Amino acid sequence: MNKVLLTNATAKKLYKYAKTFKIFDYHCHLSVKEMYENKPYKNLTEIWLKGDHYKWRQMRTFGVAEELITGDASDYDKFYAYISMLETAVGNPLYLWSKLELEFYFGIKYPLTRTYAKRIWDKANKVIEETKFSPLSAIAMSNVDTVCTTEEIYCDLMYHRLLRENAAIKTKILPAFRGDRAINIDSPEFIKNIEKLGNVSNFVIRTLEDMEDALCKRLDAFKEQGAVTTDFAIEGLRYFRASREDADVIFRAALKGEVRDIDTYKNYMIRFLLGECYKRGFSVQLHIGAMRNNNTAMNLRLGADTGFDSISTEEYQTGLKLLLDDLNTSGILGKTIIFNLNPADNEYVGTLIGCFQGNEEGVKGKIQMGAAWWFNDTKNGILNHFKALSELSHFGSFLGMLTDSRSFISYTRHDYFRRLMCSYVGELVEKGEFVKDMGVLRKVVGEISYLNAKRYFAIHE
Repeated sequence: MNKVLLTNATAKKLYKYAKTFKIFDYHCHLSVKEMYENKPYKNLTEIWLKGDHYKWRQMRTFGVAEELITGDASDYDKFYAYISMLETAVGNPLYLWSKLELEFYFGIKYPLTRTYAKRIWDKANKVIEETKFSPLSAIAMSNVDTVCTTEEIYCDLMYHRLLRENAAIKTKILPAFRGDRAINIDSPEFIKNIEKLGNVSNFVIRTLEDMEDALCKRLDAFKEQGAVTTDFAIEGLRYFRASREDADVIFRAALKGEVRDIDTYKNYMIRFLLGECYKRGFSVQLHIGAMRNNNTAMNLRLGADTGFDSISTEEYQTGLKLLLDDLNTSGILGKTIIFNLNPADNEYVGTLIGCFQGNEEGVKGKIQMGAAWWFNDTKNGILNHFKALSELSHFGSFLGMLTDSRSFISYTRHDYFRRLMCSYVGELVEKGEFVKDMGVLRKVVGEISYLNAKRYFAIHE
């Protein structure tokens, strides 16, 4: 795997340097409960396939029965079904991701085919048993400096507190506040979510003022546990400045089961939360453009985040511009990272972020075009992102990769990213389109690999 994705001599030199950097994973969905319990894995299926809807989605496309994906089939049969799919998954990133995972964590270099399935299974399980391979050992082996786990508004942060008390853990494990449950008033779960928020805040929420107090209380609790960033998922955005009085009326009605004037409430609440994030020095991550839970039958059967989402084409561009402009005019536009799921929007985001970069604090890349995300997290998706970012913004200020994953061995995706980054930079250099100065080039790849994120998120030791 030493030369995979490294397309030129300069890339190979830069990669040797880039791979030495630690990982700053500023957005993921890893379970802090699993980190705290830190139970050794039973076998390869448990660590490799459990909860990884990227893999489940491809297995379904290959015709694998749900019994062998999320059902009660044996762990070996699920593993064998996955290997059978990979055998012919030409060009899909899962093939290289899986190969990188097996080689890095388990020393396995066999071809990913059914012929070698039993050997892969036996060798991986031997390593797991002999090393007592666990969530925290995976993080330590991956050289992760910091991981920010996405947590809901009503999370009590108990496991974060317990992990912070463990001096043996060298990786900083921080919560990231996810604000969607407070915003999505049209969700069937909205009333339940507000009840959960009230429970963790120790009071009943009846008015918008109660809601704001509870959210501020949770934001303070997140900050107390070391949080430095927040996250909001947005499909469409029709932004306008909404009044607090109107939002209060709509909120009270929603608690009685009457949902109306959705945009008025959503726009008020997102502006309120982003303002509160700014007061606390939190950066804001906006993940825009996912159309979720499209398969109603499977959503009812398996729940959310099980592989049935797609790219949305719902309009958000003008709304996003209006939101950023409103925040900026009001003096509360903080560090903001915009992730677009539709690759057709790369150029839009690449140009929009340039409109709001000036800042008295001198923050490099204050408004960021986030890494190629989810369905864009592929070879061509990442390279297309690089092209738009470098041509329309400033490549050297980029925050780099994040995992956005539920798998503890997905950190090899940072390696995948770094290989592509080194090749992209190397090709420009060898074509004479950028300076061939290894000191400058190492600075670029080192900062994008780790140093920019470390500086941007300003963690206080």
